[in-house]
Amino acid sequence: MSSKVMRKVYALFRMNFLIIVLLVITAVAMFAYRHFLDDIMEINLGEYPYVVASADSVDGGTSAISMTRTDSSVLIEYELREGYAYPYVGIKVYLGDGKTMGRDLSNYDSIFVWLKPRNEGSVRLYMRGYDSALYRKNDETSLKFNEIEFTPTKEPYPAVFVPQEFRVAGWWVSQNEINVHKARVDLSNIPLIEIQTGTNAPLGYGGWEVKGLRFKGKKISQVDLVTTLVALWFVTFLIILIIRFFDYSRERALNKKKQEELKKNLIALEIEKSEYEKSSKEDPLTGCLNRAGFSGVLLREQEKLNRTGSPVSFMIFDIDHFKNVNDTYGHLVGDEVLVNLAKLVQGMIRNTDSLVRWGGEEFVILSEDTSIQNAAFLAEKLRKAIEASTLITQQQVTCSFGVTEMVPGEDPKSLIARADKALYSSKENGRNRVTVATFRRNH
Repeated sequence: MSSKVMRKVYALFRMNFLIIVLLVITAVAMFAYRHFLDDIMEINLGEYPYVVASADSVDGGTSAISMTRTDSSVLIEYELREGYAYPYVGIKVYLGDGKTMGRDLSNYDSIFVWLKPRNEGSVRLYMRGYDSALYRKNDETSLKFNEIEFTPTKEPYPAVFVPQEFRVAGWWVSQNEINVHKARVDLSNIPLIEIQTGTNAPLGYGGWEVKGLRFKGKKISQVDLVTTLVALWFVTFLIILIIRFFDYSRERALNKKKQEELKKNLIALEIEKSEYEKSSKEDPLTGCLNRAGFSGVLLREQEKLNRTGSPVSFMIFDIDHFKNVNDTYGHLVGDEVLVNLAKLVQGMIRNTDSLVRWGGEEFVILSEDTSIQNAAFLAEKLRKAIEASTLITQQQVTCSFGVTEMVPGEDPKSLIARADKALYSSKENGRNRVTVATFRRNH
């Protein structure tokens, strides 16, 4: 056998040997990753010292809560009372320094919650995240509200969640005027975990037994493992490329083709991202703006008002007895009411007005270059049109309105609160009416 043939056989043997070794390493690494590299962080609330009870009293509410420790859990007794718009109680679990230096929970892929309720109602789990661009010193509310809301009686015990199920609370984004690019779930620095009563928690007495939380992931992230294996494969194939020097041109052509495909994929991803950002600002049911989309409109109109003094009116309205519609006819009929109402209102307002689905059955209209008197006239016109229309065949539908006007330099929260108060007055005085609230400066 000639030396040339021997060299080819030897080179082929070395190439195959390297590939076999690398395949074995890859298989062992994947097996070890699957079975032996679990990273588990457990918080036994019966033993964990940094747990405190909280209630809506910090927001002016009157709800009460008490917390008792056992060896293996904390026992919560509470009474949800009227007095705050959204009554709540809960517990806070502090990690790290509880402010800016928390725990990185981003590498965990499963979150277990041992919580037994004494009654019905949903529960909110908040992973409060620190972001240096958003945090205000000594202001705990500036920690990002990464949330998930669930009903313990409808979940297994323990309840199990994955990070992808969390979202940033919309009310927090709106309240803090957070840029949409910052309103993303981030679990890389969590100094505080909160468990609170949820949206539909009933008023009155209740209780929980909370044993703890468990975060399960891997000691090495999947990204790091794949990166390492890819690096090993890269080095191996680099050696193979040296052995197969005369095939370099062909390999180069293949790499170029892969790069072109990657570029095409990146362009496709950019297009998909652009479409997603657009859809994230619209309510999928009604086609109206949602709160995320509205925040930019509100900021723009406020800047225009501060600059030019041109009036801007703000009205909030919701469907009277909407819960009865859902309970009586079902959610499909409720959705029909929302869709038809949005179409009716959209057809009666100007293109420059912004119609926003504010929440459940609540809507907002922001009208530029519109005085409060004209806004009140528009609200009354809409009220009559809604009352006279047939949004659904099953029953008549009416709406209550609260109207106000934006004031230069005003905090948006104050504007919204004033409109909400006017809406509440409309409901208190019989519903299906318009109430106007003017700005009163405190002396």
